[in-house]
This record gives sequence, C-alpha cells and structure tokens, in this order.
Amino acid sequence: MITETRVDPETGEWRLSAPRRAQRPDDARPAPAGCPFCAGHEDQTPPERMRMPAGDGPWRVRAFANKFPIVGPGGPEGSTATGLFSRFPATGDHEVLVESPEHDWDLRFASTDKALEVLLGLRERARALAVRRPAAVVVFRNYGAAAGASLRHPHSQLVALDQAPPGLAARWRLARGHYADTGRRLVDDLAAAERAAGERLVADNGVLVYQPYAASVPQQTVLVPDDGRGSLADATDDGLAAVAKALPALLRGLAEVLGDPAYNLVVHAGPSDVDSSRWCQWHVEIFPRTTTFAGLELATGLLVNPSRPEETAPELAKAMSAAGR
Repeated sequence: MITETRVDPETGEWRLSAPRRAQRPDDARPAPAGCPFCAGHEDQTPPERMRMPAGDGPWRVRAFANKFPIVGPGGPEGSTATGLFSRFPATGDHEVLVESPEHDWDLRFASTDKALEVLLGLRERARALAVRRPAAVVVFRNYGAAAGASLRHPHSQLVALDQAPPGLAARWRLARGHYADTGRRLVDDLAAAERAAGERLVADNGVLVYQPYAASVPQQTVLVPDDGRGSLADATDDGLAAVAKALPALLRGLAEVLGDPAYNLVVHAGPSDVDSSRWCQWHVEIFPRTTTFAGLELATGLLVNPSRPEETAPELAKAMSAAGR
C-alpha cells in the first residue's frame, strides 16, 4: 500500500499514513536471525547502495533502501478530494545508513575520524538522492525508543521528499524573507546574536554550539559550521570535519547532564532542487526527549519547555568540555 499524505481540514497540516511502518523489526521483536544491521546479516536488508570502504571486504559504513519506507516511488493512486478530505501520494525515497558493524557502538564514543566517516557517508548519500531533484532531502538520527528508534544498532536515515511539507516550506520562507530584507543569512545573524549574548553558548571552536533562545525542549542544542553551504550534499570537507570534532563530545555531555536521554538529531538544509546557499547554511540540531506532549501542546501546537536555555547551556558547556578532554 502506498504511503498517503492526508491534509488536516482544520489546520492545513499534512499527516503521513504509512501502514507498512508498523511491520518494522525492533529490539523487543527482533528478526529470527538477529539484528539485520549487524555484520554478517547483510542478506536481511535491501541491496546496498553504498559501502565504505568500497569493495567486497569488511565494511565500516553501509547504506541501503529502507525496507519499510515512510515515502515510496509512487503508484497508480493519484490526488483525490472527497468533500473536506483530500489526499495525495507521499512519494520520494528513504534510505538507512548503518554507522558501524558493531551493534553496541554509538556515535558519542566515536573518534573524530570515525564521526567524519559517518558524515561523509551521509553527504555521499544526500548527493545521490539529490540527483533525482526532490524538493528536500531530510537527514536525521533517532536514538532511543522514546525518539522513534526501533533498532538500537546505530544508524541514521535520509528521506527524499518530492513535495516539501508546510512546516519545512515555512522555515524556508522565513529564511528567504530575512535574506530579502537584510541581504544576510538568518543563520549567520542568529550565530552573531548568540555570540554577542554569550549566555546560551556551549562551545565555539571551529563550529558554533549553542542552545536556541526559543528552545522547545530542555538542552535542545544547535551546531553551526561555517562553510557557507546551503545543504549537506554541498557541505565542505572542512565543515564536516568541524562538526565531527564537536559532535561526539556534545553527545557525551548530553548523556552526562541528562542521563543518556533518547534524542532526535536532524540536519537542517535548504531545498534540494535549487542552490540555497545565499540564504541558508546547513546545520545540525539535537532534540533530547525528556518531556512528554500533553493537552496544551496537542490543542495549540505550543511546546512547553520546563527549563531556560540560559540556565542549561552553561551546564552542558561544562560537561562537553570535560567530555572532550
């Protein structure tokens, strides 16, 4: 069954109806032959699209199509509307990038070189997916069951979306509008403002790490490289290396201050079908899963953060500095 995009008639928001996702294996219901992402179980995944290093020998990073994709190549069904109810196929491509053959490895334990290898793999796959000119290539990492990870084995995901959902389009619209009004990129002005304020900075050594002024969850953290590129597919080696140096220590710091929380890591980028570097800078954001949505959030869309980033950033800065030693 093709994944559908259904439009909420009250809000205009999109919802993906993807029944196949319920069939995913998870650590509570493992595959009969064990974890499909472990070395030696390559026959349990779709055919490889990338292996690092290339060749038939042992691999360190490998990528393949998601067996239970959120979006798919399409089908005979088209857009339909029945009264207030409209839907259309959710088309695109969905990949998994397994970050290590070791089941119990994690990115927070990675050396800079290993973290860079994972980022280089993600850049290679983002470039490959961008060739088909989707509206967006979304890159993310779910860590822990509370963040949506069905398998503990370390992996990231890439989703190419043929149509940009309203939330993503709104984010781009704000960034474009800021550039039209000022001639500057919004991410750059935010970075300058955070450096000037100082109170939400976590680190600033090759890559800016800070907690956003309007953080939606405790210890929400942003990493901004300075390579002037609008998408991960176009990221420079130096930009990736700067993030690779900071990211493991940041994740160890978050584990220290929050007790190894579940989290979602996302890569923000501009659209994939145009050059967005004039008004967009790719960057990384981490959302720890330490709070639960309740009635107000569901009724209004307002996320309630029970902490202030001015208070949590110094705590994380101390933990990250200690983790990086």
